Amino acid sequence: MEVAAAATQTDEDDVAVRQLELFRVGFRDLTYQLLIHAVDLKRGSLIERLAAKDILSTGERQQIKEQKKTEAKLNSLMMILRDKSADQFESFLTTLGETGQQSVVDLVRQALRTIGQTGRNPLHIFDGKMTACIRVSISICIYFVQK
Repeated sequence: MEVAAAATQTDEDDVAVRQLELFRVGFRDLTYQLLIHAVDLKRGSLIERLAAKDILSTGERQQIKEQKKTEAKLNSLMMILRDKSADQFESFLTTLGETGQQSVVDLVRQALRTIGQTGRNPLHIFDGKMTACIRVSISICIYFVQK
């Protein structure tokens, strides 16, 4: 009887961990989509400000600038931000607010507070998961699990 109870508890723990993992992946993707659609790169020279504050390196700034379309520039910025620390992501939000986009910042921060994830970079890749979004007329998100 004790073995069966222990196995059931382990199964329940696995389900809870998997649900939390799926929630985090969903929240990361939601945050990504919000930022892609709401951030205005031209407003307040966002990329230049991020580089001036060393949130973006010279190479990262150049990588973004080389993109022709705004969507590609935003995607490049988001892919760079996913590898930044929580402090660097917070500095990104502060800089975004300084460019007159405080409503976007407030929305992201409120969402992070609501789910108890303050002090984290919501775009981080974790648990070997990665999202690739292909833009046509709609976004198609494909999840790859690295083993």
